[in-house]
Order: sequence, then structure tokens, then C-alpha cells
Amino acid sequence: MSARRIYVGRRFVLGEFRCSPDEELWCQENVIGPPGVSVATFPITSVVIRHEGQDAFLANPNHVVFYRRGERYRRALHDERGDACLFVDFDARTAAELGGVEGELPIAYGPSDAKAYLRLRLAARAARAGAGDALAIEEAVSVALSSAFEAGLAVHRVRHVARSATAAEHARLVESAKQLLMERATERDSLSSIAAMLHVSEFHLARTFRAQTGFTLHAYRTHLRLRSALDRLARSDGLLTKLAVELGFNSHSHLAAAFRSVFGASPSEIRASYGRRRLAELPGTLAAPVRS
Repeated sequence: MSARRIYVGRRFVLGEFRCSPDEELWCQENVIGPPGVSVATFPITSVVIRHEGQDAFLANPNHVVFYRRGERYRRALHDERGDACLFVDFDARTAAELGGVEGELPIAYGPSDAKAYLRLRLAARAARAGAGDALAIEEAVSVALSSAFEAGLAVHRVRHVARSATAAEHARLVESAKQLLMERATERDSLSSIAAMLHVSEFHLARTFRAQTGFTLHAYRTHLRLRSALDRLARSDGLLTKLAVELGFNSHSHLAAAFRSVFGASPSEIRASYGRRRLAELPGTLAAPVRS
């Protein structure tokens, strides 16, 4: 297990965490520390998380996972690579300023904004290499946190109004759908075929999934494909056409259009940015602050 700080700001710490499949942490209860600090994690691999007293949920790069100060939790293996994520330690004042959250965080996880996620990944890469611009890194963390609070609280409000029995049923359905979409992310399943596999109606599935996750089913699958591609782009300079087919897209142009729509930049531009020193050299749609 390794957890290391890669950038320390005045009000937050940006770090990276990795836990290989053979670590003892998979069999142990974990506790968030140090005292007075909450944590937001931005997953790189998928992992099953269960906060103390709550149901387990599947966390993956489409989500931001929150941990309260001193919270106990367990993790279960889902990805053969183990558990890998970026994390941001923050205090109560930061939560109040960025998310309007007073007291304990009411959310366990929420949807992850794609542009904020990409920007944070690139900022972390620059910070790790000692080549990052402090302003760009700190803005990337601020945008990632504020968008995570906003989206997570919005979904939390929807979940909160449902009756407890109905909410539990919806949560089970959504977790099953998330698992299925991850297993079949490269397949070209239709809404009706997914609903049939889950033994529910198409309209109930579509409505419930969006209310509970903040994503449509199609967007969730697309984001899974594209966020997986970010790691592939960083590790390889292979042909984008091959990557597109492997991820389930029709063509290179289909992949490029999806990247630009979701991340505000093409795969080639993102790949080139991995070798640059400044986050601001990416297209303006990505480097500009995200606004609600």
C-alpha cells in the first residue's frame, strides 16, 4: 500500500493512493485520518466500498467518493489491479466554502464531472513530475472539489426524498446496473436488453438510474469507456483507431467526437498534454474554470 502527497496547498493536500490485491487492507477495517480532515477520492480503478453502517457500493472513475473525519470503512476487490485513486484531504472550512456543507458530509459518493476529472488527473501528473504550475494545480483541485460537492449534494437530495423501502430497492437496482455496465462497457447493448438482463422495465431503469447517479445509462457507459482510455493514452502511443474499436466505438472519428464532447479535447490533444509542463496549454474549454 502506498499513499503519498504530491502537492500540499494551504487548505488541502492532493495525493495518490494505491493498494495492490495482496495487501492486508482488503481484510481490515480502515479509518480516515488524521483528525479534522475529510477526504474526497477520485477513483482510477473500480473498487467496492462500504462505509460503516451503510450498504456497499461500486466506486469507479465515474464517481467521487467522500469519507468523513474519522469514518470507518471496508474495501472489496473489484479490479484485478487493486485500488488506485487520487485523493484530496480537506477541512470543514473548505467544505463550507466550496460546497456549502456545514457539519458532517451527508454524502458517500456522487457523480464525477468529466472535465474536472481530466483536469485533476493532468494536474496530478504534472505535480508528480515536479513540473506543475501552482496556480493550475490549485485551481484544478478547487474545481474538482466544488463540482463534486455540487453534483453529489444534488443526487443526495433526490435519494433523500424517496421512501426508505423504495430507496433501498432503487439502490440495489442501480448497483446491479453499474456492475453490468462495467462488465459490458465495450458491448453495444440497448436499453431494452439491459433492462431485460436486470428484469425491470426500460423506463423504470432509465428514470431510476439517472435520479440515483446523475448519469443516463448511455452517458455512464460512455464515461466508463473514455475514462478507461485516459490510462491507455498515457501508457501507449498506439493507433487511436485500434483503441476506438477495443473500447466499443464505431471508428476513430466516433471516439474523437466523444472525447471532445465529454472532455473538451481530442484524444490526440490529451495524449500530447501528458508530455507538456503546463496544464494551461490544453484547449481553452478545459483550462477555463468549470461553471455551474
